[in-house]
Amino acid sequence: MWIMRLSVISPTLNEAECVPLLVEELERALGDVNHEILIVDDNSSDGTWSIAQTISLTNPRVRSLRRMQNPGLGAAVIDGFSAAEGDVLACIDADLQHDPLILVRMLEELQLGADIVVGSRHVDGGSTGEWSRLRRIQSWIANKLAQLLLGVPLKDPMSGYFLVRRKDFREIREQLNGKGFKILLEILWNLNAAKIKEVPYAFRPRTRGQSKLSGRIILQFIHQLWRLCSSSRRHTMRFEKSVV
Repeated sequence: MWIMRLSVISPTLNEAECVPLLVEELERALGDVNHEILIVDDNSSDGTWSIAQTISLTNPRVRSLRRMQNPGLGAAVIDGFSAAEGDVLACIDADLQHDPLILVRMLEELQLGADIVVGSRHVDGGSTGEWSRLRRIQSWIANKLAQLLLGVPLKDPMSGYFLVRRKDFREIREQLNGKGFKILLEILWNLNAAKIKEVPYAFRPRTRGQSKLSGRIILQFIHQLWRLCSSSRRHTMRFEKSVV
């Protein structure tokens, strides 16, 4: 039985339609797991933060964090992790493309000794769903760059769906750069986790909201890779493949 508390952090920007559905899916998937859901919103013009606040009035497991400064995905995740009260921290997108049903399995892997557990589209049993050929090529290039330049031993280093213990996050909190597009890369680079597990899931088609991928985001990712690759502190990360 899982007795530790889970904090599920979801960074949002103009995803008012998605938040109620995300909360419903998380509640069903987690069942009697002791958890909280923290919606970390970058002051969305569509009032996403207000929707989360309204839900919190009738659901004490839900909290809303409205960020007024320093917008960005990485910074939002760091702020959410910092404000979380659970022993385990999960990052999940609000657009419903990450499948909440694998969260319990991810928790089990952490309980069995993993330092970080990653929801993966690229291990056996996972898939990218209905991506176009161009999107698949872009993802393959990004994954290869992260694997080759940083030595990241993951099949899906570009995943934004992962779990980490709060005590480990707090140890590296001050070293994390929130300007990076993929905060998982920052955490892996600084934590130097000994045991990483990947749990497969099928990336679901977008039904609400809009993709945040843009030319600016791609440039941020390239800059992040260059910054980490050029760092004077080198890490050797060990990896154990998850078989599910």
